[in-house]
Amino acid sequence: MDNYLEKLANETRLQGYDDTYTYLCVQYASRLINNGLPVIFDPDHLAMMIGLEPIYIKRLFYFSNKSEKLYKEIEIPKKTGGFRTLSVPIEGLKYIQRWILENILNNIPVSSSAMGFVKGKSIVDNAIKHVNKECVINYDIKNFFPTIKRKDIFRIFKYYGYTNEVSYLLSKICTYNDSLPQGAPTSPYLSNIHCLRLDKRFLKFSNKIDGEYSRYADDITISGSKKITSYSKVIEKIIEDEGFIVNEKKTRYQKQIGRQIVTGLIVNKHVSVPIQRKRYLRQQIYYCKRYGVSSHLKYINSKKSNFKQYLYGLAYFVKMVEKERGEYFIDQLNHVVWDY
Repeated sequence: MDNYLEKLANETRLQGYDDTYTYLCVQYASRLINNGLPVIFDPDHLAMMIGLEPIYIKRLFYFSNKSEKLYKEIEIPKKTGGFRTLSVPIEGLKYIQRWILENILNNIPVSSSAMGFVKGKSIVDNAIKHVNKECVINYDIKNFFPTIKRKDIFRIFKYYGYTNEVSYLLSKICTYNDSLPQGAPTSPYLSNIHCLRLDKRFLKFSNKIDGEYSRYADDITISGSKKITSYSKVIEKIIEDEGFIVNEKKTRYQKQIGRQIVTGLIVNKHVSVPIQRKRYLRQQIYYCKRYGVSSHLKYINSKKSNFKQYLYGLAYFVKMVEKERGEYFIDQLNHVVWDY
């Protein structure tokens, strides 16, 4: 770091800047380096670091009121019915966002309670925290990504040391229609950074009531003894204080007498895949082996061109949670005579 700062100071002096300006540049760079972040002085500097012509970055400002040219919207079906709209950036913008994710965002710490979109963590890690509890409560945040605004993203970059100009540019690149787009590679991790205070508050609260807390994107889970149900108003107040809205239709209070589910996994005694999923996979394998894949797809009136990948995906999902059972399903799939 010292070598970089020394070179920076010498370069600014060679360009004719006075000692005050040199000092400010060195202090600015020093703070970013101490935070493990790349030093970026202006839009041209950012373009150079990414490996793009400066004009390309400036075009993002030109399109500031025509964001529809930078994104395309697609609809994907929800498991619960209806559709979810994804705003997907064009390839050039996606390339820049990936650079920001890999070089800036991944170096910013998030809460240990954040389980989604974090390297080395999965829904299994999220579920394990809530195994064998008297009560498990699930809260869903309504319109999670759209609720996080450009000003919130600007504050993140500004807080970690970037100038107003660079912070505005980075927040502009990472947002669409003034909020986080569900479909951009930067949005998931930015949401985790934004929720750091929310996670800290809930972690402190759960420790006070001798409970467990975790968050997987917009899915909040708190577990513990039966008494945690008496804190529902406090929990909802924390969520609302942090600028979010609880989707009350999806709030679930789950006692041990019934099935307790966290991010799609059963946690009553140990983490396991719901029996319905395993039964479905077993049936699909049986029918494919007995009647042939094409005949089975025709019978169930399915036109899935990726049916093979779909079943293997289910098997590997089971393996992630239940290793031996998943390996059994994979072996069975390997014995299916696939038509393609």
